[in-house]
Amino acid sequence: MKTTQDLADYAFAIGFQDISPAVVERTKDLSISAFGSAVQGARMKVTGLMTDYAASKGGPQEATVIGSDLRMPVEWAAALNNTASHCTELEDVAWPDATYSCFLFPAVFSMGEAFGSSGREVIEALAVGFEIASRPGVVLADAGGVARGWLTGALLGTVGVAAAASRLKGHDRKTMGEAIAVAASFGAGLNRQTGAGAHVVEPGFAGRNGLMAAELAERGLTGNPTIMEGRAGFWDAIAGQPEIEFDLGRGDDFRIMSIGMKKYPCCYLTQRIIDGLLDLVAEHSLTADDIVRVEVGVNRTFPQILKYPDPRNAEEARFSLPHIVTAAICGETLSVDTFTDEKVRDERLTRHRDKVVMTVHDDWGTAQLGEKNTLAITLRDGRTLERECRSARGDPINPLSREELVARFLRTAGPVMRPGTAQPALDLLARLETLDDVRELMPLFSGHA
Repeated sequence: MKTTQDLADYAFAIGFQDISPAVVERTKDLSISAFGSAVQGARMKVTGLMTDYAASKGGPQEATVIGSDLRMPVEWAAALNNTASHCTELEDVAWPDATYSCFLFPAVFSMGEAFGSSGREVIEALAVGFEIASRPGVVLADAGGVARGWLTGALLGTVGVAAAASRLKGHDRKTMGEAIAVAASFGAGLNRQTGAGAHVVEPGFAGRNGLMAAELAERGLTGNPTIMEGRAGFWDAIAGQPEIEFDLGRGDDFRIMSIGMKKYPCCYLTQRIIDGLLDLVAEHSLTADDIVRVEVGVNRTFPQILKYPDPRNAEEARFSLPHIVTAAICGETLSVDTFTDEKVRDERLTRHRDKVVMTVHDDWGTAQLGEKNTLAITLRDGRTLERECRSARGDPINPLSREELVARFLRTAGPVMRPGTAQPALDLLARLETLDDVRELMPLFSGHA
């Protein structure tokens, strides 16, 4: 059985020498992706609302707010930068636990800036923080956590951020254990919030609250030393699992290597469906008017998350199977511009929504990202085209390359960054482990074009 003390011992002991070169490189790839998403998300409505709120609170100017001329207390910078990275719905996600990158990556860089951390220390904190959030999630999410309504990526993510923050602050083993224990009371996140602004900010509060837990532990706040394990402990509260067992990574075996990279700014459950649709559309030179019906086969959990047949706004559109499928068959770019309030009302898309049918297969189980989805496209000429969708380009078995991530960053984030900052930022991220101080990096993401 894994215990609170096991997590603290692991978080304290792991060093850069325990992290393989492959994990280091993947961490840098995911950092490029997270920053690219945050730069775009900084311009979006929910991030703007949160930034206005945080700015009204004042406080020391400790860390960069991405896409802004503001500097804020590190807790708020972590919250805002995580929120911005989530706002596009382009955050990267590990499965089967659905632990996303945006609860951790921007926050760790914000903390690294405030604390004067080196690139190696940031990489260590990212590897350890994601490990502590994701490993228990692998057990808990589909073993009861999701069924109870928890968004385990945010709930457990708060604990992961606390461990990462505690490392960056150089805490001893005892303080690190207290930070983890305190963070168990600070986490939150609900699956039913998908499609609402509250879902967008959940990783932001994981970043803020995890850091707050570490700083309070430093000041002497204590938590129950066995809060994770046993009856009525954290594991049991999440999923009715008082005793769980899981390995914690070393070498090549870090959960960072299980993070899938999104290509499209909408729910990860649809990534392989979109790939399958686009393949069929291209293979048969189809237009939306050629199609009379698109039937998508899903499991029982899918409609709990993709639950907006008639979306009202951009947030709901990212979790709307009809909007996503219609956009794909209508030749939309499937970029952030496809998921706006204007596109939700675009008659060129809305007139095709009734063609999309979701068929639930009860015998396919309840895993969030199940084994497969199926497509059956009925054409006006009477033909039916079928496809099984089992994986997407960008999944851990077929990740996006560094070159692809850099090209996407320069294409999407580059034009909205201050002139002359995009390429230097990428160059520093590419050699992150050599940086003596990440304060060299973060100001490059301030302001906007």
